[in-house]
Amino acid sequence: MRNNRATVLTLMGILLISNVVLLTLLVAANMSSEGDVAIGKAAPRDATINFPALKGGAILAANQWPDACSFVDQEEIKAIFPGAKDIEQESRPINALSIKDFAADSSWKESDRSESGQCLYSMRLPGETYAATQFWFRIEAVADPKLIVSYDDRVGSGTNTNQGAKGANHCVIAGVKEGSWTCRKGPLLFAVGGQTSVTFKGASASAPFVWRDDVLPEFVQTIAAKIK
Repeated sequence: MRNNRATVLTLMGILLISNVVLLTLLVAANMSSEGDVAIGKAAPRDATINFPALKGGAILAANQWPDACSFVDQEEIKAIFPGAKDIEQESRPINALSIKDFAADSSWKESDRSESGQCLYSMRLPGETYAATQFWFRIEAVADPKLIVSYDDRVGSGTNTNQGAKGANHCVIAGVKEGSWTCRKGPLLFAVGGQTSVTFKGASASAPFVWRDDVLPEFVQTIAAKIK
């Protein structure tokens, strides 16, 4: 009886240890998958966004802006995030940024509104159980390129980036940790931002810094390539 009891206790101990080891392996595997999100490279598709000729301080009214969602498509998102799934996009209305003080056309109204001046993309990256990653692109203004430069130089706020303009004419970062990029390219002043719940492959910094310094520049390059 004593031998049988000892055998049972031994087997129970082995089973308990096996379960602990299995649980440890599962946790480690899950942590590995969450930290194994690779960042790809921008691969802009051949799709130019056409703007009318804007000269002499002209401003394009917000209700004539292109759809913000036309600047980045799902294939371009997958180039930056090869593991992205469940990608969805949503156009959002915004009120136009006023640059009236710099405009030759004083009839332009600050109340002008774009029904699709911002696009919000949601997606699920490896390690996420739902589409917790979001990227957004917002049109800030469309005007004579010279007007865009003078306005951005005098009113724009942010810190110049170490990464350069990534195909834009000029970019700054607003915010220290979860920063967004504001850039200009020709007649377009735009901003990009977003957030994620994952960590990234080979990254020593936390996700918000990697998102700001490594992810957003790829989106800037994708957008800037559409403006000739």
